[in-house]
Amino acid sequence: MVKKLLLLSLLVSAPATAAMLSFVFSFYSPVGTGSIGGMQSFLLGVIFLSVVPTLTILYFYKKGIVDIELSERRLRTPFYAIGLMSQIIAAAAFYSIQDRIMFVTAMAYAIVTSLMMFVNLKWKISAHASGVAGPVTALYSVFGSQVLPLYLLLLPVFALRLKLKAHNIWQLIGGTVLALVVTLTVYKMML
Repeated sequence: MVKKLLLLSLLVSAPATAAMLSFVFSFYSPVGTGSIGGMQSFLLGVIFLSVVPTLTILYFYKKGIVDIELSERRLRTPFYAIGLMSQIIAAAAFYSIQDRIMFVTAMAYAIVTSLMMFVNLKWKISAHASGVAGPVTALYSVFGSQVLPLYLLLLPVFALRLKLKAHNIWQLIGGTVLALVVTLTVYKMML
């Protein structure tokens, strides 16, 4: 049962939802992907917003240094830093090729990650809740109120993370609020 819950947890992790958001924006955003096509935009998004952070975690998991969920707060900071660097590289790449929607997306991820890294120095905050709330807010910012029901995805994420005893309710709410407010602000200001 725990293995099934961990698998579900990985499917709603921030890198997994970043890959899904990259797909939607690269192929369906009304803002467009600039001078490159959707496939190139998608691949860049997946590499820098999803694959690099995931491979980093997997490497240190295989070495036995961390568990796959990065459960221990004090061990999370370097992974936030690596994710942040990858997101900044993504933002620079998207800016240089004039892929506006993915540039704004990478910037939102970078700002959320930097704030989560700062909060993580003193308090464990939920990257899973943030990893759902941020992308749903990004979709809302681009597609409008028709995507509001996607916020209901937070309910099973909360239940899953509580069942795994990975977070308490305040850590889940903290991750949700931080990602929602920052993402909404970034998209309103930059898009």
